[in-house]
Parts: sequence; C-alpha cells; structure tokens
Amino acid sequence: MTFRSALFARLSTHAGVPGRAALRCALVFACMAGAWSATAHAQEKISIPSLDTDNAGKPVMLDAYLFRAPNANGPTPAVVFMHGCNGMITRKGKIDSRELDWAQRFNAQGYTVLAVDSFTSRGQPSECRGGGDVRPSVERPRDAYGALRYLQQLPGIAPDRIALMGWSHGGGTVLYSVGPRSPGKVPVSAPVSTAPTPPDFVAAVAFYPGWCNTKAQGPGWSTRIPLLVLIGADDVWSKPVPCDAFVKDVTAKGAPITFHMYPGAYHDFDYPNLPLRERPEFTNPKTHIVPITGTQPEARDDAIARVTAFLAKAFAS
Repeated sequence: MTFRSALFARLSTHAGVPGRAALRCALVFACMAGAWSATAHAQEKISIPSLDTDNAGKPVMLDAYLFRAPNANGPTPAVVFMHGCNGMITRKGKIDSRELDWAQRFNAQGYTVLAVDSFTSRGQPSECRGGGDVRPSVERPRDAYGALRYLQQLPGIAPDRIALMGWSHGGGTVLYSVGPRSPGKVPVSAPVSTAPTPPDFVAAVAFYPGWCNTKAQGPGWSTRIPLLVLIGADDVWSKPVPCDAFVKDVTAKGAPITFHMYPGAYHDFDYPNLPLRERPEFTNPKTHIVPITGTQPEARDDAIARVTAFLAKAFAS
C-alpha cells in the first residue's frame, strides 16, 4: 500500500461526531449554502497600523484585507484573521483559499472580516522552517491588537463584538494574544487614565496552534477570553498531545477553553479541497519529522459547525 492510500484508508475509519448544538448549526449552515455563494464579494485591500513600532518609533503599517458583511443592518460583529507560517498570499498573488473560504462563510453569517498580513509589509517570507523575525509571541499579537483597534474605529462595526481567529503560526499567535503577555493588557505601571478602556476581543479561535504547550506559554498562562482550540489527533506539525495537556492544566485553573481533537485529522484539516500529502520542504531539521497536510472532510465539516456555534454564542452575549 502506498503512503497516500494508507493515509486515506486510515482517515476513512474515523468520522467527527458533532454535539447536538454543533449539529444544529451544521444543518442551519447547510441551508445557508445558497446565501453564502450569493453574498460572497470582493475584499478591499487596506493599510492598518500595528501596535508594533519600527526603529523610529512609528507604527508598522500592515497590508490587510477587509471583507465587509453585505447588506448589514446596523453595526456588525467582526473577526480578525491571523494567517499561518506560509503567509496569507499565495505565489500567484491570491489570498490563501483557507482564509478566503472562512471569510466568505462569515460574511454570509453577517460578520465582517479583517485578514491581517503580518509578513508581506515586513518583507518576511515563509516562516514554516522557523527562525523568522516576525514572532507569534511579540510582533504578531501587536498586529492582532492593531487590527482590533482599527475595527473599533471603523463605522458599521460593533466594537464590543470582535473575535480573533488564527491557524498554526497564527493559532500560536492567538494563544500569546489572549494570554498574560497580551498587548491588550494595560501595564500596572501605566499612568492612570480617565479615558474608558476599549473592549478586548470577545472570543478567540485557534486551529492547530503552534506553541500550544506549557513550556512555550509558561506555567502561569491564563485567559479570561473564551477560546476554542481545534486540532488533529494525527498532526505531526502542531503536536496535539502537549497541547491537550496544556489545555487541561489551564482549564483546571479556570481558563474558559473548549478543546476538540479530531481522530484521523492532520495539519490544515479545515482547508477546502487540499490534497493529503507529505511536505518534505518543511522537514524539521532537529527531529527530521516530515509534516503532513490535507483536508479531512469530517473534521472540516464539524469544525465549521463548532466555530459557527461558538461565535454565534459569543456575539450574542
């Protein structure tokens, strides 16, 4: 049996079984399929300031793509996207199909999306081999909060109903963004201000997040922001076992995290129509592990239902 056929044989033995709430959302979403294709529209490329600064102390300006919710009646909820280690723009100059697919889905649900490109404006290529200058622990959380502040000043957006969502490198960024070292936290030493503090992210979603372990995040990690973490049980790139252990530890201490692991699913399981294959170009130089990426249809469908239900609840509260 070939590597490819063995993988698909293994995948075929597993099926994601959503909970009742998620299943209801999946059925609702299926009914929205026609509306989704009808409301999908072109995005607007814009430039936004990060909370990160350059050597002169000026805000780093980032490329971003705004997908406005069509036919909105009143201020809309919004979702900030943080891309993976390969960046958000393909070699053909197109927005990655994963982000595009999710943006169109959220537009159909009445949400505006702001997809942030942390790499292009900084001249940063793919970081999938590691060692890049745009770190998930420092620069990218500042990008996330720059996007949040931009949206909160944008007409037509509900400033207290904005969520954060990221994948892989961007998923790790989510963990750092909502944790103790978040740029959104006001330092204890900061001067007392009479101005009201702008709302934080109301919820966050991390797909197969990197750095999802106690060593990376620290034993004192915590968050008050509801967080949904979704990962494949067979992911050899963003390892699920230490992520599971980390989440169990912090939830036991009160962190509001919902965690779900998909049997038979690998990295990038939520991509639309991504062939399952090995990625030797991203082989870990220390462990020699070869990443495997590809869509897992059952996991993808279940993830769509779970994220739909999770954000609907967060935005309704």
